[in-house]
Amino acid sequence: MATLGLIGTGTARFLRIDREETIKHYERITSDTTRLLEEHARRTIHSADLILLQALRMIRERGGVGAIGSGLDWADFGELAQHLPEQGVLWIYDADGRARLGTPVFPTPPLTVAERDYFQAVKTRGEPFHIGPTIRGKTTGKVFFTVNRPILDEQGRFLGMVQAAIDTAYFTKLYDLLDGSLDPLTGIYRLEGGIVVRRPGMETHLGADVSRGPVFQSLLARAPTGNYESVSPLDGTVRIAAYRRIADLPLVAIAGVSKTAALAEWRARTVRAIWLNLGALGVLIVLGVLTWSSLRRQERSRTLAEAALLTAQASERRACLAGRQAEQAQQRLYEAIECLPDGFALFDAEDRLVLCNSRYRAFYALSGHAIDGGIRFEDVLRRGAERGLFADAIGRIDAWVAERVAQHRAADRVHEQRLWDGRWLHIDERVTADGGRVGVRVDISEAKRREAELADLVRRNALLAAALEATPNGIAVTDATTDAPHVLYVNRAFEAMTGYMAAEIVGRTIRVLYGSETDPEVAASLHDAKLRGETVTAEMINYRKDGSPFWNMVRLAPVLDPGGSTLAHVAVLWDTTEAHRHEAEELQRQKMEALGQLAGGIAHEINNLLQPVITLSNLNIGAPDLPAPVREDFADILSAGRQCRDVVGAVLAFARKEGAATQPLVLGDAVCRALSFARGVLPPAVVIDSRIGDCEAIAMISTTELTQVLMNLLTNAADAMDRSGTVTVTLDRLPGAGGLRLTIGDEGCGMDERVRQRLFEPFFTTKPQGKGTGLGLAVVHGIVRGWRGTISVTSALGRGTSFEITFPVAESSTIEHPATESPPA
Repeated sequence: MATLGLIGTGTARFLRIDREETIKHYERITSDTTRLLEEHARRTIHSADLILLQALRMIRERGGVGAIGSGLDWADFGELAQHLPEQGVLWIYDADGRARLGTPVFPTPPLTVAERDYFQAVKTRGEPFHIGPTIRGKTTGKVFFTVNRPILDEQGRFLGMVQAAIDTAYFTKLYDLLDGSLDPLTGIYRLEGGIVVRRPGMETHLGADVSRGPVFQSLLARAPTGNYESVSPLDGTVRIAAYRRIADLPLVAIAGVSKTAALAEWRARTVRAIWLNLGALGVLIVLGVLTWSSLRRQERSRTLAEAALLTAQASERRACLAGRQAEQAQQRLYEAIECLPDGFALFDAEDRLVLCNSRYRAFYALSGHAIDGGIRFEDVLRRGAERGLFADAIGRIDAWVAERVAQHRAADRVHEQRLWDGRWLHIDERVTADGGRVGVRVDISEAKRREAELADLVRRNALLAAALEATPNGIAVTDATTDAPHVLYVNRAFEAMTGYMAAEIVGRTIRVLYGSETDPEVAASLHDAKLRGETVTAEMINYRKDGSPFWNMVRLAPVLDPGGSTLAHVAVLWDTTEAHRHEAEELQRQKMEALGQLAGGIAHEINNLLQPVITLSNLNIGAPDLPAPVREDFADILSAGRQCRDVVGAVLAFARKEGAATQPLVLGDAVCRALSFARGVLPPAVVIDSRIGDCEAIAMISTTELTQVLMNLLTNAADAMDRSGTVTVTLDRLPGAGGLRLTIGDEGCGMDERVRQRLFEPFFTTKPQGKGTGLGLAVVHGIVRGWRGTISVTSALGRGTSFEITFPVAESSTIEHPATESPPA
């Protein structure tokens, strides 16, 4: 009887553990499913919201809701809607809920949604972002849910609503791909219980409310995620289920399987075990009854001894048969335990081994013959520890054995153990009804390995992300599955280079950086290289978020999976604007030097030819008997020769390699004296506003050249202002290095970029013929360079012009006062 009780108790315990593990298995499956549902729903709705934000910006650019409704608007919004999943649609409604534009058809049919809950949510309740429950469309007849955003003016007043309608088939197609062996429940619900997506029964339960379910009644209030078991309020099915609150969205994901279907296999195993034990019990009962009957017959009559003996012999034979049957039943039980994929062991109340399977012995292979029936659990541990079987027992065998025995003798316990060869065991030990212990050992080495790989992958991904963020060059990763290269990731250097934050550009096409000056051939070459899967380097003009252009060197390369298919494209970008600026400055310097050499040679030749003209004209004009008409002709010749000499002098000044003699001067005093001279030369209506901020700084210059530079710039400023206005002259120190800066700014007509680029070229002028030689600013440029300074100009049509001259600060104890030189006439 004791053996029968032991077998029955062990079997019941085993079946109960099997049932609990089966339920836990499906709890894990449903939990994993909710993670998949959460990620899919969050990505889909986030993508839809990005499209809504682009639609809002487009509405603002078109002039608001009232300006929307043309065929061009419909085409542009249709292009946006193509990025919604499952041919989703976009709608624009005015403040009264009337449809202004819908992407399904044009022109948009009359449609009013003022009574719909999603419209009231954004208009009356002021929700900035609203996800509506599942409904059937008035125009398309499809089942969808909506993602909505209000259209507000600058004061926050409600002007209308923009809406993305997402067909629930996009979700249910994914759900159909999940394991359908148990016909699982999968769905997304709003926090108040409204259905967003549900499989099965999406059409049947349209508009249904599950708020009376346990998730919405109590579970969400206690924890954002968990498992539960309940009866569905919609179809009455009892399910093992899990729920998960979707981060950053007012939604919850739920997945479940029918409890009846989940436990069907376990029930089959239970029936087989019960029948096995009932067979053994029947054999033992028959044996007992026959033995009792034999004893009764012996007591009734000693005279029937011979008959009784024969009967006893017959009973003995039947008992032997019954015993063999019992042994066979027990053997079948042992075989069933032996077939278990996990290690199984049963210990009695004295902690001695009753039975175990070979899987259990294999886990403790180093113990060898020590694992036999009747051995104490403590001895199994000690002998294994002495042979190095347990990694955490090395060097502390006694203490480790004591700890492990205490765990074993405690109430139901679950823990993990590492073996000598690196394998990990999941140990689940339970107390039996007679005080014994039953234990199951599950090899979780593969799970541990995957866990370690996942941790290493997380670490490497974190390191990779940190490296990408620390890279000084801009990095952008784009999707390879679409024709338009939609951005998946950008780093901080990209944000600093372009002005676009990651949240603003992720999900949009990288072509937002293109503009009017972007070379279409270079852009096409990048696109062609992407289609061919090649790595390519190109340089083009791109545009920052604020509209400013910059030169961008791009290196584009494909990202391949192990099979060689292109997953994405990575682009490395670096700003080469400064290099282009230096290159342009060097080209300008070389051009000016070449022009100077040419102009100097020509000027010397002309000067030699002018000398006899001027000399002979001077001699002849003074002859006493010269007729008056001839004298006037000589006077005209002499005047023209002198003007030509002045022009040649300006050319020589531009072309000379070395400047005039310079000395250390107090720059503030020199500028003030030059301005005093200029005030007497400029038209009376031109006012000079001088702001000399540093009167003690010293610079190595020539007073004559300074006066020449200022007179040229002031005269040009007066002409640009039509000889009336204010010219501001400022002298201050440059920040940082401490150089000096002289700024001359006017309120004149300004100039365009084409003129500004050619401003310092010799013989280039915008003045009418006869009003200027085009050498003035070229000479100024040469003088400033002779000072080892720089000159730059900023200007725009209608907004004036500003020249900025920088000087290096001189270090000298000898200061020449500018009064020693006279301004040029």
